Amino acid sequence: RIERLNIYFARNNAGEIINKNLDFFSAHHFVLNYSRKIGENTRLVFEPYYQVLNKLPVEPGTYFSTINLKDYWFVDISLVNKGKGYNYGMDFTLERFLNKGYYYLINASLFQSKYKGGDNIWRNTRYNRNYLFNVLAGKEWQTGKNRKNTFNMSGRLSFQGGDKIIPVDYEASGNTGDIVYDYKNAFNESLDPMLLLHFTVNYKINKKKHASTWAMNVINATGVKEFYGYRRNLQTGTIEPEMEAIVIPNVSYKIEF
Repeated sequence: RIERLNIYFARNNAGEIINKNLDFFSAHHFVLNYSRKIGENTRLVFEPYYQVLNKLPVEPGTYFSTINLKDYWFVDISLVNKGKGYNYGMDFTLERFLNKGYYYLINASLFQSKYKGGDNIWRNTRYNRNYLFNVLAGKEWQTGKNRKNTFNMSGRLSFQGGDKIIPVDYEASGNTGDIVYDYKNAFNESLDPMLLLHFTVNYKINKKKHASTWAMNVINATGVKEFYGYRRNLQTGTIEPEMEAIVIPNVSYKIEF
């Protein structure tokens, strides 16, 4: 896999492009799958997996690896393809296919995700949440004249462990007046678990020559706050996490001919 273009075109203080010779990084995937039908419209799936990552771009002598990048737009460090990583876990899925107007899917994932940076230390990846549970369900009703129209409601509820973060060195931060991070313990701390809800309601009107759909979709209906790093409170002088909840409602209309 290739990296983002801003990685390859990063420049040092002298204006030289420093990562143009980076190689691809590679992954080996090993997956087993056991699927059993437990009803006319229901199946149960178990899927263990193991993934090996090689040649991850890392910064020599530091924790930094591109595997952990998130909203990282500006890069000015020289990288080499000497990092490693692995992911393993088990997925459990109970799925009911659409029948009699409704369906559902229940999924659970238990996993471990590690990497080795340029300092040759194995650490959690940023996204090593360890567990993830999803419940997806939907129901539709035939309505209108001759029952040609469709009213549909669906939603997804997710409960997942928090991302790993780089902790703050509060003692060093107090001495400098700035925020100093404890990079030696990078990704040792976890954010709080999150409960996310997304749902959609739509109504589809079927005519002889066209169909139109009104829909309302809400992302993050539970108002879960995302972590954007730390900031210093200028009034109290304390270091506080910067958290923000982004709830996205959306109303749309679509016509198909």
